[in-house]
Amino acid sequence: MWKSQLRLDWHYKYWQRQTAGYLRTFEKNNKLPNNEMIGYVINDKHPKSIRVACDRYMWVMRYKKAFRFTKKVWAHDEHSECRLGDVVRVQPLGYRLGPWKTYVLVRVLHREPRDDTLAPRGSEKRNLLLPSRQLWLWQGLAGGSRGSGTGLPEA
Repeated sequence: MWKSQLRLDWHYKYWQRQTAGYLRTFEKNNKLPNNEMIGYVINDKHPKSIRVACDRYMWVMRYKKAFRFTKKVWAHDEHSECRLGDVVRVQPLGYRLGPWKTYVLVRVLHREPRDDTLAPRGSEKRNLLLPSRQLWLWQGLAGGSRGSGTGLPEA
């Protein structure tokens, strides 16, 4: 079944890919300095680390068609400023930070629009410390409550 254009517009990666490609085309000579890449954040669940998906399009002569190649890299985000969906620019470190991190964040090109500007990162959500009752209510309001559906514990 073919996806309609409306469904494609709402695909979670569609907007980021489109924006990253748009920013890439307006770089000087279409070649970024220092092997830098433009991509979008797909994982922010680790403190001071982000996972970035960078797309390259290559023309394959045999099929006379352009194919997309996605390279996913770990990058160092010193101030933990990136969130899921942000379009960023990364450059290679020249050495490794740990077993996987080989890139560093240069700058955030475009921030993903959010309802709450102070929304926690994935790494902050995981380490969120709340009193047990408040945590139970928080999970209950998110749809995990059992019982009467009021969000209050049953006595």
